[in-house]
Amino acid sequence: MDTKIVFFDIDGTIYSYEKGIPKDTAKAIELLKANGHIPVICTGRTKCMIYPDFINLGFDNIIAGAGTYCEINGKELYYKKLEDAEARRVIDGFLEYGFFPLAEGKEYIYVGTDTSNLIHAKVQFMDVHYEKIPNSIKTVEEKHIEISKVTGGFQNDSDMKTISEKFKNDYSIINHNNILLEFIPKGYNKAVGIDRLIKEIGIPKEDTYAFGDSFNDIDMLNYVEYGCLMGNGDKELKNKVEYKIDRFDEGGIYNGLKKFELI
Repeated sequence: MDTKIVFFDIDGTIYSYEKGIPKDTAKAIELLKANGHIPVICTGRTKCMIYPDFINLGFDNIIAGAGTYCEINGKELYYKKLEDAEARRVIDGFLEYGFFPLAEGKEYIYVGTDTSNLIHAKVQFMDVHYEKIPNSIKTVEEKHIEISKVTGGFQNDSDMKTISEKFKNDYSIINHNNILLEFIPKGYNKAVGIDRLIKEIGIPKEDTYAFGDSFNDIDMLNYVEYGCLMGNGDKELKNKVEYKIDRFDEGGIYNGLKKFELI
């Protein structure tokens, strides 16, 4: 069998904050690699938020920051950084329009300091970040900030309409169920990262597969030859993706790889 390459989102696809990494998912990735295929992380998380737990599943290649960063076998292929003034403009915009900012870079994430107005009072994903990567977290008050994208947590007074209108020409804007609002620089998405990576490695597009669950996965799922939406994926995506599989916590990855005879 020719070598295939399989791209995996993280959150809601191979992992959740509540349930961790399913054992059958870990086994499936191990078998995939043993069969000579290439598993790749392809996530909206920036590199510093990719915990060792994920890498240790057998990933040597990473597309991070929703396509703003790519590395192959530990070697950086590219990294899109926002200029300092632009990074500050976006962060200030999130603060001005009532969002809790989470500015994401390769080495650090920079977070707001006032959590009192968050709609979701217990920001579980931040709790886990403080546990897993405490040395990679700084505040948005840092003088120098190196980031590739910015996400905002919805608060009681968030004005999504106005901030989206202000930044729509420069960023692709993704609303994650009124919990998080994600700004990705125009010209970058997961499909862009995949295209760069497979050309560098020399894998034809017809040998590409991907698994994802969210709105920032749609470019990836439609770019690859076999894009698979998790059973727990956003309902609005079901008519936009050809293949639907089980929930991530009900054997979705294992059964999906079996379906395509990759394991």
